[in-house]
Amino acid sequence: MTTDHPYFKPLHSYSQDGEDMLLRSLLKEATPGYEDYKGFFIDIGAYHPFRFSNTMHFYEQGWHGINIEPTPSAIQLFNQYRENDINLNVGIGQAHSKQTLYCFNDSAYNTFDEPTARQRDKDSSSFHVVETAEVEIYTLAEVLDQYLPAGQSVIDFMSIDVAGLDVKVLQSNNWDKYRPKFVLVEDVDNNFSHLDASEAHSFLADQGYRIVNKTLRTLIFKQV
Repeated sequence: MTTDHPYFKPLHSYSQDGEDMLLRSLLKEATPGYEDYKGFFIDIGAYHPFRFSNTMHFYEQGWHGINIEPTPSAIQLFNQYRENDINLNVGIGQAHSKQTLYCFNDSAYNTFDEPTARQRDKDSSSFHVVETAEVEIYTLAEVLDQYLPAGQSVIDFMSIDVAGLDVKVLQSNNWDKYRPKFVLVEDVDNNFSHLDASEAHSFLADQGYRIVNKTLRTLIFKQV
């Protein structure tokens, strides 16, 4: 197959269900001069620098941001492959504390939520808790107060995937101070009639956001 045709412009999606490509289209529509734009993101529950990543595509385009991931081995990978980002080995919660992280043989399933961890371990023949780790927890507002680069007034998007604790992460932000243009939140309910009933939707609607897209596992909100 020839690749010199002017319409042949392949894009590499790293997200699990193409969230990065949807977000690219939404950002392109909302951002004048997008092709030359270098934006800023926040990835909470970042998991891996490129596997299932909603931010790696943008990093390759010259963007940078803050990756927050409680699994120590994962942060080592971020430091290796995402050296232009700020990579933090902490968890996000509603107060500064220490919490137990339940670590699976596939770290995509790691979670702070004990009932979720126990249920996954019980229901699956392939994925099991192999260890636990005590992790430092901060509110999102605390992390952004400390680590958002000086002069970085715009947050283009925030991606949250924290295995059932997404609303607690949202509640820990200072929404008067930190308002991403777009927010991505994990949601595995594919009954579209239930979207308005989700706790994340109710919370973000109160903060001035509306749903603009849905993938198999993610809701995408835009600041109104």
